[in-house]
Amino acid sequence: MPTVNEKFKECFEIFSTKAIDKDGSPNACKIHDAFGGMEGEHHNCLGCNFADCTNLISRYLKNNEELTDIQQDFTVYLLLLYLLVERVEIVFDIIQLPETYREKHFKVFQQIRKWANFIKHPKSFILTHHPEYDFENSRIIHDREFSETINEIFVTQFYKGFTDPVEQQKHNKDLYLRLRNKKNVLVLFPDIAILTNKLCYSYNKFVELILSNEVYKEILNDETTISAYFEK
Repeated sequence: MPTVNEKFKECFEIFSTKAIDKDGSPNACKIHDAFGGMEGEHHNCLGCNFADCTNLISRYLKNNEELTDIQQDFTVYLLLLYLLVERVEIVFDIIQLPETYREKHFKVFQQIRKWANFIKHPKSFILTHHPEYDFENSRIIHDREFSETINEIFVTQFYKGFTDPVEQQKHNKDLYLRLRNKKNVLVLFPDIAILTNKLCYSYNKFVELILSNEVYKEILNDETTISAYFEK
């Protein structure tokens, strides 16, 4: 069975191959080319920001030998991925990327966001007793039965967020009834190697989208559009 640090080593190999080029530069640096290069008249800070996010993830994964705790290290990794996703989503909102296209090519972003919501806003999860932590495909054999498993299906149901406050209240109540004073709870994180692979596909698709679409480049280079978004 794979150890925790072996799983992170697998992630490092995937990320280093698919999110970083052969020269060691983040693929996101290509965004500079969409705005005249690093020293161009229309130099845009997006490339720098996404390169920084890439480097944060890469540096974390590079220390894979030290990553041995499921609860702590999976939590930190998911939040690092969330920092990247949140920035990409801001760009999507600015260019008004259609939801159908987001759903087709960037579904993994919602997966990461839901797990981040669970971590940041645990809700009734704080009422559970000493939950155990594992990850998909670990092949760990547990010596007890679990009364509740918090997995992909669970976080999708209770941590995606609802625009309708009545619906949100209903789900929060259901969550409370399921988790209050609950013992023998298992938190089953996703297989981060699979997650990382899907992230890299979507991340590269995002870079390609900016590079290949003249309309989106014009929007992201328009001061009026940018200021209107951040001032609202």
